[in-house]
Amino acid sequence: MQTVKFSVTVENGIIRIPPKYRKNVAEKVRVILHSETNQQKVIKKKIYSIGIDMTGYKFDREEANERR
Repeated sequence: MQTVKFSVTVENGIIRIPPKYRKNVAEKVRVILHSETNQQKVIKKKIYSIGIDMTGYKFDREEANERR
């Protein structure tokens, strides 16, 4: 199996294979889609925007690793 990676814009549900790869395409292919949407960027922004005020918090390694 030959693997080729390329990025294209989907037009009306059609994925056009770039001309330089068309000659190597067999009758059957396996397609794996990785969508590059704005929604992924929004989720990352939300994750980075979560903040916790750690002012005055002291971490005690011994207490954290204490076995009970």
